[in-house]
Amino acid sequence: MAFLKKMLLNSASVSRLDDFVEQLIDKTPKVGKWGVKTSHAIHKKVLKEDAGVRKIADFLHGIWLGHPLHPVFTDITIGALIIGAIFDVKGEIEDSEKYKWAGGRLQEIGTIAALPTAVSGLTDFSTVPKPAAKTASLHGLLNIAGVALNTASIIQRRKGKGGRSLSVAALGVTAVSALMGGMLVYKHKVGTDHSQKISKLNEWTPVLDADELPVESSKKVDIKGKGVLLYHGDERVFAVGSVCSHAGGPLENGEIKDECVTCPWHDSVFNLKDGRIMHGPATRPQPNYQTRIYEGKIEVRLPQNGTKT
Repeated sequence: MAFLKKMLLNSASVSRLDDFVEQLIDKTPKVGKWGVKTSHAIHKKVLKEDAGVRKIADFLHGIWLGHPLHPVFTDITIGALIIGAIFDVKGEIEDSEKYKWAGGRLQEIGTIAALPTAVSGLTDFSTVPKPAAKTASLHGLLNIAGVALNTASIIQRRKGKGGRSLSVAALGVTAVSALMGGMLVYKHKVGTDHSQKISKLNEWTPVLDADELPVESSKKVDIKGKGVLLYHGDERVFAVGSVCSHAGGPLENGEIKDECVTCPWHDSVFNLKDGRIMHGPATRPQPNYQTRIYEGKIEVRLPQNGTKT
C-alpha cells in the first residue's frame, strides 16, 4: 500500500500514462529475470523438438501472415469483452435480460478467444528481446489474471449470482495489459521490422575485392551506412541485409549452412539466395540484392524489374 501511495503521489509529475506504467514496471526487477529464464526455456524446447513442432511455432509467429499473429487474436478477445461490457451496462440501465444475455455471451466469446491469443503470445514471448522481457512478462501475467477473473464471472453468471463486477475488474486488468502490449510495439519495437534496406542502389556498386571472399566464406560490408552480408556460394555470391528483421541481430555472426543463415540472437533462419524466411520468429524477409563479379570486384545493386537475384 505504501508503494502504491507513493506512486500515485508521484504520478502528478508524470506527463503520460505510459510513463507512469513504466515506473511501475521498473519496480519489478524479479519479474524480468523470471521472464528471461522462462522465454529461453520455451525457445530451447521448441528448437530441440522435431521439425513439426517448429513448423507449428512458425505458424503461431505469423510467418505466413507477414506480421505477428498474436495481435489478430487480441483484437477478437478485447473487442468481444469491450462490446460485452457495453451490453452489460445497457442491460443494467434498462433492466433488460436481452442485453444482459448478449453481454454474457460476448464475455464467453472473449474468454474462449483468449486461449489462442495466449498460445500465440507465448510463442512470441519465447523469443522476446531481453530489454522487453519485463514488460512482456507483466503483460502475460495480467492477461492470465484477466482470464481468471472473466472465468470466475462466467461461473457466477451461470449460477445466477451476477458476476458482472468481476467482468468489470477483468476489463480493467485487460486494459492495463493492452497498454503494456502497445508499449512492447511502440517503445520496444517488438514485432516490427528491424531490417535495414538500402534505397537508391540501382547502379552496380563495387563493395569488396573478389579475392577477399573465397568460396563458402561470408563477410559483412557497409553500403551507404547499412550492413550487407555477402556469402560466396558454390556458384555465385549472395547478398542480404545483415541486420535481422526480427530484433536487429547481427547475421554476420550467425551460422551459415546449406546457403541459409541463422540469426545468433533468436534463431531466425533466412535463405541467402533471396532473403526469404525459412524459420521464425522473424515474420519479414531480409532485404536481398543482386551481385556480380566485375573486374575483380564484387558489385551489388537492388533487384531490377524482371530480373532474378
